[in-house]
Amino acid sequence: MPACLAQEGYPEPPDTHKRLFYIQHSKNHNTYVYDANFSSSTRINDSDPIDVYQIDYKKDGTREELTALQRKMAYGITFNRVGENRFEFTLAAYPEKTLTLALHSGHPVVTVNINGKDLQLERMFLHCNALGTGVSKIEFYGKDLKTKKKLTEIMYIGK
Repeated sequence: MPACLAQEGYPEPPDTHKRLFYIQHSKNHNTYVYDANFSSSTRINDSDPIDVYQIDYKKDGTREELTALQRKMAYGITFNRVGENRFEFTLAAYPEKTLTLALHSGHPVVTVNINGKDLQLERMFLHCNALGTGVSKIEFYGKDLKTKKKLTEIMYIGK
């Protein structure tokens, strides 16, 4: 499925070996990045598995830490270790949806089930209301875990 027209012209953060996924939204081009936090070359940090930060494209594309409000209300995470190098977590803005972080062939991967499909998450795009205080739908981009083909799934948020 082609990318949504609302995302044309959005910057793409440079990929790294730690990159899990990133979130962008319809209000501006700032990007919220989720990277694996390693305690060694083969182990995800048990006490802080995900490094979450913002790339401020309104300025010069520099990394900025999330504000306390962003962390608490929107982009922060709550996680539980569920196995060796395996964590379940939720995003502050939508705690009903559980995501899983694990190592696959030595690489960190986040998976999520959307509309009954298991997806290896690469990015999300949030469609915000005019004030930026609510989200009507979320587009999830990644790969189908079974077929490995590119996949886009849309989740509509109830009003």
